[in-house]
Amino acid sequence: MENRIVEFQAMMNELASPPKLLEDSMQRARRRARRSRMLRRFSAPLGTVASVAACFVLMVNLFPTFALACSSVPVIRELAAAVAFSPSLSAAVAHDYVQYIGQSQTVDGVKVDLGYAIVDQHQMVFVYSIDGGRFYTSPELLDENGDHIAAAYSTSNVKGDISGQANGMESMILSFSAPNELPERFTINMYFLAEQQPETPAMPAPPKASLGESIEDWTDPQNDPGVLCFTFDVALDMNRIAQPITVPVNRWMELDGQRIQVERLEYTPTRTILYLGEDQTNTAWLKSLKFWFEDQSGRRYDDKDGSLVSSSTLESPSQLTYYFQSFYYDPPKGLTLCVDKAEWLDKDAPHVVVDLTSGEATGLPAGVELVEVRPIGGGVELTILSPKLREQFAQSFSHTYWDPEGGEHKWHQVSTIRVDAEDSDSGEAKHKEVFYLDNYSWDAVELELSYTSVAEYVEPVRVSLAAER
Repeated sequence: MENRIVEFQAMMNELASPPKLLEDSMQRARRRARRSRMLRRFSAPLGTVASVAACFVLMVNLFPTFALACSSVPVIRELAAAVAFSPSLSAAVAHDYVQYIGQSQTVDGVKVDLGYAIVDQHQMVFVYSIDGGRFYTSPELLDENGDHIAAAYSTSNVKGDISGQANGMESMILSFSAPNELPERFTINMYFLAEQQPETPAMPAPPKASLGESIEDWTDPQNDPGVLCFTFDVALDMNRIAQPITVPVNRWMELDGQRIQVERLEYTPTRTILYLGEDQTNTAWLKSLKFWFEDQSGRRYDDKDGSLVSSSTLESPSQLTYYFQSFYYDPPKGLTLCVDKAEWLDKDAPHVVVDLTSGEATGLPAGVELVEVRPIGGGVELTILSPKLREQFAQSFSHTYWDPEGGEHKWHQVSTIRVDAEDSDSGEAKHKEVFYLDNYSWDAVELELSYTSVAEYVEPVRVSLAAER
């Protein structure tokens, strides 16, 4: 009996201490319980963080302006610096009027990042960076079928000042003459040259022609040695392109016996556009107009702010559309148009005929003189001096000239420089224009004038631009 009592007590003592495996299981269970309490305590905050993260990813991918706003400060600084040359584009960037492109391509060790676009109904500005290369010539636009986009547009390339950084952002401006020419989807071919290395030969000269007044002027830069082509497929968000603010005017002004109508103003995020009309009975075409704006407080606005100053249409050679600093984000009140110079081309003006043997020319405008005719290579070089009152880079002749047999040619090389009064034989400041007739073997040439007279007004002609009631 006593032995049974001892066995029973030993069994009870054994049960009081759980086996080693069971003890480990209990410890694991206690740890799981603690984790469960911790998860319950933090489950709501963790769910909120996950939701915010998912929302952030969606916002960045769906809304480029949100992505731009969340970009690092250096990127925003570089983007602003790339358009610092333009008050209009700087204002657009400040108001987040930017579409994100975010494409990159590398060709032969040269890398181009097409970062952003600032687009309204008349202008596209691409902001990009290039590593190991430099801008060469105007781009090529192709539609979705691979055909050239037959739009008249001009380009300029401006390198931003990025505080001395070597490969900062640059901007390329494409200006359209009509809103319906703005494509939604297109391919852009951009042309660059690799940076010249000390041991490599000199880079080729710029191409003789690029995409300019019309598609017929296009010559493929890829045929030029050393040129690299970068191709990007771009889709614009047309819903994010702002509609212009239109200010109707419909007032006439008389300049030098010619009647010009001030039709309307348009404010877009990248520029202000002045639309003019003309009386069909005018005896001269308006070739250029120099003007500024004044608001009701007397503040003067005279910044053209763009590569394209004016344009014409197929219906008339007059320059009747002018591009100015954008008033879109801060429209001045009580604007007045102030005109102080106009350039005209008589409708019945004859062509200028130059005898390349004697160096004589007939039909030149007042103050314009042919000073030199010089054979050069297989062509001829003509040097013209024109009065200072013309704009510095205005040319005396149009792009087309004719040989005595009626053959039509186009200028491919023209240079214009200013000659200061102290360097001029007449003691007056002049503009020197040098025209090159390529592969020209005839002894005479027929030139088409781009203007016949210039008028300056001591008292500017003023037209109120307040909307007509």
